[in-house]
Amino acid sequence: MSEQLAKESTGFIKIGSIPNSTCNDKTKHYPMQVLNGWKKKWVRFKIRKHIFFLALKNYRSIPVSIKVIRQLYLFKQKILGVDGSSDTRLVEIDKEYYHSIFAPGFPSLVFDNYITGELNRIRPINRKCNRLSFLFLAVTKKCPLRCEHCYEWDNLNQKETLGLGDLQGIVKKFQGEGVAQFHLGGGEPMARIKDLLSLAKYIDKKSEIYILTSGFNFTQANAKALKEAGVTGIEVSLDHFDAEKHNAFRGFQDSFGDAINAIEHAQQQKLVVSVSICATKEFLSWNNLMEYVNLIKRLGVPFLNILEPKAVGHYKDKDVCLDENQIRLLEQFYKTINFDPAYKDYPVITYTGYHQRRVGCLLGGNRILYIDSDGFVNACPFCHTRNFNIKTALAEDVDVQSAVKLVGCKPYGLEKGATI
Repeated sequence: MSEQLAKESTGFIKIGSIPNSTCNDKTKHYPMQVLNGWKKKWVRFKIRKHIFFLALKNYRSIPVSIKVIRQLYLFKQKILGVDGSSDTRLVEIDKEYYHSIFAPGFPSLVFDNYITGELNRIRPINRKCNRLSFLFLAVTKKCPLRCEHCYEWDNLNQKETLGLGDLQGIVKKFQGEGVAQFHLGGGEPMARIKDLLSLAKYIDKKSEIYILTSGFNFTQANAKALKEAGVTGIEVSLDHFDAEKHNAFRGFQDSFGDAINAIEHAQQQKLVVSVSICATKEFLSWNNLMEYVNLIKRLGVPFLNILEPKAVGHYKDKDVCLDENQIRLLEQFYKTINFDPAYKDYPVITYTGYHQRRVGCLLGGNRILYIDSDGFVNACPFCHTRNFNIKTALAEDVDVQSAVKLVGCKPYGLEKGATI
């Protein structure tokens, strides 16, 4: 398999072969820069210096601070799967620096609280810290698409369970317990734009906000309104570089065009932009992966989130899980794009399956939770544990994270969440 990968990796599609018609001039003016050279080293130094002083402020001891930070970076190395290095690519967007959409931008109060929460996991801090890294929250059942892999399939287009007041109550509860980010999905959250804007305005500056969207209804006006409401960024579902194949996967005639337009509108508003792909058996080949990443590079998208298909929702009881060779192919792609110097100006790739196979599950109530559109608290979008309903937790003032049974992804052979 490794020999095959080596041969295939020399024949990737060149950037220039992507049709220019796919990427108009406006998308090329995205205020995003992948840092290299002295500027990357300088920003990296500032971040590490800042983290040291955060640790020192909380532990009041230089030796303790150094020891805890060393453990933090060792854990990061383990997640990345690269021995001896915790050095990740940095992207500058609107005067803040990001290495992932799942970690807050620096400098910011959200970043400080996020790092303090991670330090607290290693050595307890004598003050209140973030309980969660982020919360997936399905804000609607509405969706005009019929996506092949939809994990909310059984709930779509039914009567809403969670009203705006319920959603605000959830936000208040989790911000009270400490959470760095809210990732708002559905359904299609842009199908409930009025309530979505109200909810975004309700979330205070202690947390970042990301919208998980297909691109539907992500107009220029709505992008501007979301930015003004305090939204940090968006993750756009883009499951193929071929428009017809993407549209077929999404069950919607012009979903590809909606996705491309959403990227452009978000870029114009200086929102952080990521795309996600469900890497199916039918899609996976080295050439397809390279053509895809070259497309999003041309679009100026700085982040790519790779999802493995899971037999839940619309995929329930279907043979969709990747085999060993396909997983190895994805892992090789992840390592090549992220760490090969030849790709230093390419998008940053997050591949949850890669990380979880090495450190354990980061979801399952460990750092991340999922609340579905019926209000049930789940381990994650792909593990439908339905521990209890959030309305009950709100009414009884339950400590949500403590009440969740920590679980890991069984397909990865993990029975408990990752710890450090």
